[in-house]
Amino acid sequence: MKKKGAVFVSSTDVYKSYILRKPLPKNAICITFADNYQGFYQYAWPILKAAKIPVTQFVHTGFVGSRTGRPKMTWGQLSELDKTGLVTIASQTVSHPEDLTKMTDQQVLSEFTGSKGQLESKLGHKVLELAYPNGKFDSRVSALAKKAGYIAAFTEECRPAEMAKNQYVIPRYVHTKYRAAWESKVSKH
Repeated sequence: MKKKGAVFVSSTDVYKSYILRKPLPKNAICITFADNYQGFYQYAWPILKAAKIPVTQFVHTGFVGSRTGRPKMTWGQLSELDKTGLVTIASQTVSHPEDLTKMTDQQVLSEFTGSKGQLESKLGHKVLELAYPNGKFDSRVSALAKKAGYIAAFTEECRPAEMAKNQYVIPRYVHTKYRAAWESKVSKH
């Protein structure tokens, strides 16, 4: 992507572009990861760190440090990443529910505020970004993200982030669609 002219930006840069109505640079790419897998820390992080590429890691806090299934990063590892300034640690709820749209307002708020509170307590600063688990949301869920104190929320709608209606419904491509994301980005310029 660097060879093709990608300009790597953070998720914070993306949502601030909505708030400040300031366009992102040409060929801006924001890389996000979800589910706080140990594999990110072991395999991806050394490469990203060496290249100084900013990324976001969306964390479901109820599974931090879990060794069941695919191992998850520990609080110590998440804190270490957070302190580098290259990794934005953001919320992906507490329990990673299958579909937030099928939950009550109170259940959704509990997932949002519980995760936000845990992350802020462990990291020592505000956490302002959220990813909807499995990309499932609706207008009610995005309104609850705002009510819970987030400044931005990301979906899994496979289209350029610039197409978001507002900062609570920012599209992002899942990793298996990165080629389509790049082609869509390049074809717009």
